[in-house]
Amino acid sequence: MSYYLQAFVFAVFASVVFQPRVTTRIAPIIVSAIWFVGVTSIYWRYGPIGQWSFYQNDQYFHWRVLDQLFISEFNLTFDRLNFLRAPYTAPAYALSRIGLDPTLSLKFVSLCCALGNLGLIDRFLMRHNYKFSVVRFWMIAGPISVFFSLLALRETMMLLCVTQLFIGVSQGGKAVSLIVLLILRPHLAAAIVFGQLWGWLFSRAHRRWYLVSVFATALLPIYVGTIGFSIGNYVIYRLPLQLYQDLFLRDQVIQIFSAFAGLQFFTVAYQTVEFTTQSLLLIRLVFPEIVLVPLMFTASCFFFTPQTTRLKLSVLASFVFFMAVSSGTEYLSVRQSLPMMSVMGVAAILSLFNPSTNQKCDEGIKQLTEV
Repeated sequence: MSYYLQAFVFAVFASVVFQPRVTTRIAPIIVSAIWFVGVTSIYWRYGPIGQWSFYQNDQYFHWRVLDQLFISEFNLTFDRLNFLRAPYTAPAYALSRIGLDPTLSLKFVSLCCALGNLGLIDRFLMRHNYKFSVVRFWMIAGPISVFFSLLALRETMMLLCVTQLFIGVSQGGKAVSLIVLLILRPHLAAAIVFGQLWGWLFSRAHRRWYLVSVFATALLPIYVGTIGFSIGNYVIYRLPLQLYQDLFLRDQVIQIFSAFAGLQFFTVAYQTVEFTTQSLLLIRLVFPEIVLVPLMFTASCFFFTPQTTRLKLSVLASFVFFMAVSSGTEYLSVRQSLPMMSVMGVAAILSLFNPSTNQKCDEGIKQLTEV
């Protein structure tokens, strides 16, 4: 079966499976159609090998896992599962074993996760009287998540897991999502747990202390994350405990807060940046949500909304902690921010926009943000 026919079958299957679960029933069809055009265009332009280097060359590693490493190196130890990125690669491996293209199978898993994230947020908006619209699709970083569904990368799976942990209603789903995150990106899982605990604690402060809580949430997790990075290196790699930056972490603070504007590439070593500055800025013009969603979320944090206080503080603490840990490595890019963008958008929607009806949904949102 040719690559193009397989892509068509995958797109039709995804649009049928995910279509009934979304109030805007046309959305999964449109996303699946875009995915089909996108993956076939990339294949036509770059070929079966060149497509691995389109945008991010991690795609080659994922293909190599499926083609060479999964059987020879698979076992149930955490190190092996983490190295093989098993939650993401295992479903694609199963598809590749029945004769489907391995890279396309990886991209299909990415599409399913992007559509799953879309459906999860749509059901949330529907429960709380918010109509699903083009603007709100954009605010949950829909376009950039659709773009990442064209790639053989694990980011859309992490996006789905983070969204489930913050706004999902199934405790079993949250447990599975945390395990998946722990395998795919352990420091993101740690950031989510830390953020949930932080939000639970600081949301109990009196309203007059709200802005103080916001500023504390924006700063203190930087130090906690930096110390956590050092402890993690000691536990995993037996490196000596140390702070990798100066006491006041000036450069790191600048680097972390640049992520709130989607401009973190300005603050990392030039050797780790694969594109020119002009290309990176162009990406942000094509996908302005990279910049505007984190900024809108930040703006929403300065408005006290009792229904969403815990959610906003939890998301903010998780994001800052995660960026602090990530800044200890050379890998700090929009890929690091993407898993948090949907919940940032949801928090901004709840804080800045009224629901489509006059019905009160305070109690539902309060229950939603409780762990």
